[in-house]
Amino acid sequence: MAQYTPNQRLATPAAQEFGFPYSPYEIQEQLMQELFEVLERGQVGIFESPTGTGKSLTLTCGALTWLARHEELVRTEMLARIRGVEQELTELEEESEKSSDWLESQGKSRAQRAELLRLQHLRALLDKQEQQLEQIRKGAKKHKRQGKVHPGKLEELEKDLDPESDSDSEHETADGPQEAAEDRYRPVQIFFCSRTHSQLAQIVTELRKTPHGQSVRCISLGSRQQLCGNPAVRKLKHVGLMNERCLDMATKKARPNPSKKSRLTAETNSRCPFKAASLVESLRDLALTEPLDIEELANEGTACGGCSYYASRSAVEHAQLILLPYQLLLQKSARNQLGISLKGSIVIVDEAHNLLDSVAQLHGSEINRQQLERAKVQISGYKEHFQKRFATKNLLKINQIIFIVRRLLKILDQRMESQSNGSSMMRTYELTAEGDFFNIDLCDLLDFCARTRFARKVQGHADRMEREPRPSENQPPVSTARSLILQRLASEQKLKEKSKSVKRKVEDINKEDKAGELQEQQKPPKKPVQEVAPSPIRPLLAFLETLTSNAEDGRILLDPVGGTLKYILLDPAEQFADIVAEARAIVIAGGTMQPTQELKEQLFTGCQDRLVERFYNHVVADDAVLPFVISNGPSGAPLSFKFAHRASAEMLRELSMVLRNLCQVVPGGVVCFLPSYEYLDKVYKYLEQTGTLESISCRKSVFREVSGSAEQLLDNYALAIKRPASGGALLLSVVGGKLSEGLNFADDLGRAVLVVGLPYSNSQSPELRQRMQHLDEKLGPGAGNEYYENLCVKAVNQCIGRAVRHINDYACVYLLDKRFADPKIRGKLPKWISRHIVDSNAANGGFGAVQARTARFFKGR
Repeated sequence: MAQYTPNQRLATPAAQEFGFPYSPYEIQEQLMQELFEVLERGQVGIFESPTGTGKSLTLTCGALTWLARHEELVRTEMLARIRGVEQELTELEEESEKSSDWLESQGKSRAQRAELLRLQHLRALLDKQEQQLEQIRKGAKKHKRQGKVHPGKLEELEKDLDPESDSDSEHETADGPQEAAEDRYRPVQIFFCSRTHSQLAQIVTELRKTPHGQSVRCISLGSRQQLCGNPAVRKLKHVGLMNERCLDMATKKARPNPSKKSRLTAETNSRCPFKAASLVESLRDLALTEPLDIEELANEGTACGGCSYYASRSAVEHAQLILLPYQLLLQKSARNQLGISLKGSIVIVDEAHNLLDSVAQLHGSEINRQQLERAKVQISGYKEHFQKRFATKNLLKINQIIFIVRRLLKILDQRMESQSNGSSMMRTYELTAEGDFFNIDLCDLLDFCARTRFARKVQGHADRMEREPRPSENQPPVSTARSLILQRLASEQKLKEKSKSVKRKVEDINKEDKAGELQEQQKPPKKPVQEVAPSPIRPLLAFLETLTSNAEDGRILLDPVGGTLKYILLDPAEQFADIVAEARAIVIAGGTMQPTQELKEQLFTGCQDRLVERFYNHVVADDAVLPFVISNGPSGAPLSFKFAHRASAEMLRELSMVLRNLCQVVPGGVVCFLPSYEYLDKVYKYLEQTGTLESISCRKSVFREVSGSAEQLLDNYALAIKRPASGGALLLSVVGGKLSEGLNFADDLGRAVLVVGLPYSNSQSPELRQRMQHLDEKLGPGAGNEYYENLCVKAVNQCIGRAVRHINDYACVYLLDKRFADPKIRGKLPKWISRHIVDSNAANGGFGAVQARTARFFKGR
């Protein structure tokens, strides 16, 4: 793939030239212009723009303006360069006729001819690309004219499917013979990623308001769980099962005599009608000409009968702006699967305050005893069934996989028997040495599994074995799942009881099975419902892949009691290195990026000369936010919500008085963030027992967050506030919960935010201890504690940012703990908060002064 790099530099546009749909604030103008310079110079920019300042839209307008001007410069300069080389070549040929040094003249001419051929080739590829884009625009118009496709027409459209694409050979490669990569022009692309699809959908909504929305080729990428329209796949719910079923149906042969039954209710052995080439291509064309979010793209696929998932994948190479969630950008395997190349592209990571943790989480891996046992049974069954068809070298690989699985199970069993002190940490080479498979080439083994589609073949065989009836007539069939449960039960009981007891339990279960079968025979027949478990092979291969990484980059957490092996990535630099090396420019943006030191030290040590940091003020006026550090409660007691005594009667009493008193003077909504769900329950129970809850309820409705979905809770909270003559509502929430990140408590939904204590993570967590130790070793003593503190403060900053969401918003912020007065902690809070903080210690009038000043603040509004 070819790409042209201009020699000229683009001038930074004026603020009004970015296509921003509103009158931009000063910080928005600065961000767009400084972003433009970062992209032009190929730098790595870290941008902090407070939550509620239109950061995502500002980034989008700035990046698309740069891209439009860059593409215009490429064509203009390329054509000028071709004309210039042609002129130089003509002059050289004329000089050659007169020159006495024929060899030197020919050498210069040869170099110029080579350069001219290169430029002409690039121009031809660029022209070809523009012709393809014109065809895409025509295809989109045709799609709109055709409208919806009636399901009955899917049989006719299914002719477009390639009937020769499936082969059930047990030794074929993952994708069949690989065609040579097409020689085409590769434009600069912008990959814009965020944490959730709802955040990406918001970008699409805002993009439509800009001039860029009329011309930019934008595509949203997601998983099959979001985009698949085939009911036979969607009903599986679990994304792993959906992937397996989709891959299986996508490679099935089209049936020569299709039944009259609708393809929308096709069985598992049928080819997916949604993947008809004409439908996918038509949907792709539409997606490239109209910005669609994930939900809209999925709905379009359902309406026309085409596969939105494969349409979005095929659109990637033609798109200018690709919107995708973290996991699809930050994992190299996901990028390879989607055909994403970051070479020469722009990468924008939004909501990046937890980027380090996200990279570590995405590249971690875990497998448990049950998965290992199922993998052993499935692979062994697969091997026995096809043993005579395997080549010797392939049989060796399968035996190696079985051997590794058995050794991992043996390690768990031995640790269960020998250790009583719980989990332990191991390096990757220590695990392979203890398992006695250190001499097996795991990279070669994983390559074999990828080439032969090993995971899909084993899963397919296991599914067929589940569906096939057993030959015995006298004894009811026992499913593979049932036999696996019995095997696991027997295995676990061996470690705890005598073998005689185990046999008795197994016999009891078999008797129950037989009795149950006799009862079932007396009932009217009904359609069997199969509960299919996700394949254990992919988690196994993912875990084995982590064992091939640098031994210093991660550790294995072995928990014999829970029966798990978990790989923990400690150093994300290697996993992010490809992005740094390939991308033209990288932008890391968020509302609360500070402190950034560990981010720079862990991800960008090799490109310090490219780093640019920019931190912007909030768009609200200085007097729109009134922040307090409440060091003492209403009775004068020092507030310290450390884990050891935050549940004491004194702290609960002080907190209940703070809530009651503030609810009397704060209008609208009050959101109180507590350190954990457990502590929230204790606080709520105390409020109930003391009558404080009833007292608060006389003025404000009280809600509390529970673990899980928060949508209904938010709706009820908002309704209570908007109700006529309402005194507002109090919402008790949890730091790090659903309500603390990415949600909007604008205007009356959040006139006050309280953060109770410093929400430090559990310092006894083996994973956290290992991470802190690793940072101390790599960056020096104290780096681990700094990371530990930063985790806490970033969580606080996210809570603070929930309330003030636009330029006319206003709110009070209360930080309840004397530790917030520590200059080191205050220095890590957002600048627009820290520079206005009022410390409510005794010298400043205590809590009474806080309540009085709060009343004056809202009265003035």
